[in-house]
Amino acid sequence: MILAPFKAIRPRPQQLKSWVNRQIGEAVSQNEDLLDFLSLIQPESNNTAQIRKRLHAFLRQEVLVRDPNPSLYLLQIQSSNSKWVGFIGCIQTGKLNTGEIKPHEDVENSRVKAFKEYLKNTQLNAEPVVLCHPPNKELEEICYQFTNSKAFAEFKRKETDYKLWRIDHPILIDRVNAAFKSINSLYIADGHHRCFSSLSYSKEDKEKNQLLAMLLPHDQLQIDGFCRMFSNLNEMRIDHFIAELSNNFKVERLSAYKAPKNAFEFSMYIGGSWFRLTSNRDRSLTPTSSRIPTNIIYEDIAKPLLNIQNLQKDKRISYIHYEQPEQQIKEAVDMGEFAFGLQHYPIPFSDIVATVEDSDLLPTKSTHIRPKPLHGMLIFDFLSQ
Repeated sequence: MILAPFKAIRPRPQQLKSWVNRQIGEAVSQNEDLLDFLSLIQPESNNTAQIRKRLHAFLRQEVLVRDPNPSLYLLQIQSSNSKWVGFIGCIQTGKLNTGEIKPHEDVENSRVKAFKEYLKNTQLNAEPVVLCHPPNKELEEICYQFTNSKAFAEFKRKETDYKLWRIDHPILIDRVNAAFKSINSLYIADGHHRCFSSLSYSKEDKEKNQLLAMLLPHDQLQIDGFCRMFSNLNEMRIDHFIAELSNNFKVERLSAYKAPKNAFEFSMYIGGSWFRLTSNRDRSLTPTSSRIPTNIIYEDIAKPLLNIQNLQKDKRISYIHYEQPEQQIKEAVDMGEFAFGLQHYPIPFSDIVATVEDSDLLPTKSTHIRPKPLHGMLIFDFLSQ
């Protein structure tokens, strides 16, 4: 595996915190005077054709600078209970075709197409996909040496510390890639749609055959799940629905919320009460997909009881990552936003790998994986490489 250096477009180190403070998908204040990443891309305007014009203006004004030499970067993200350290550079999109980069979730074609059009209009990658690999002693040693030296840039955002090191010396870049050469394959941890949109674009323009990526060991990943939230019961009463669940699950009403303890347990909130659902499936069944909790929800609840056939397009199911599922699922159902909600047990990485090795994919939104690098910290410009 080769991680290619690139000439990043970025703010100066002392401006990095303010540049990335507002992020896509978060509730942010609108401030026309701010010069930051959101002011560059202006997602609310839906006019991607103007982004490059603003980019050139930001470079002229020296709000942003372009690294003179191709570089790799080492990024450390540390919160109160987690730490992630990974290398950022460019990976060839063709490795998705050869199987050297392995997906584990299905993608929605419309989103791939939309992301591809964004790449085509802007010629920019501003958020690295996260790819993971087996632990590697040489890479660990390189990380140790860098993380015990002064960072190129560092700042704190929302109780999380970020440190960035630039690797621009050819000898150090060669050392990093000598270690990566022993790694035969990578798994997509976060960014399936961005990976496949980059692949799709490279088929149209063979010179645009790279994507921005952060590579780190899989034992650093923090894997959580998306709760499945359902808007109706397919015209069933609550008592009828619970009775039907009993065909595939042991159903227990709980006096208080309890999180799932394994892949066959689910926490359900409906009608003002919490329930524990325990699947009746044989736990020794193969292939691995038969014990994937999101498959169990689809095959034993969503499809047979709610007639949900298409997990990507059916509007009656929503996928939401809740930081506090006990409180947030209850609030959403009690307010009438949903009829009921399900929390599943996080899928371990070993089951993700086993599913891929079975030539299978997990249902959409099966995993919520951290780390998630900030948008705009380092920008890869297709036109300047």
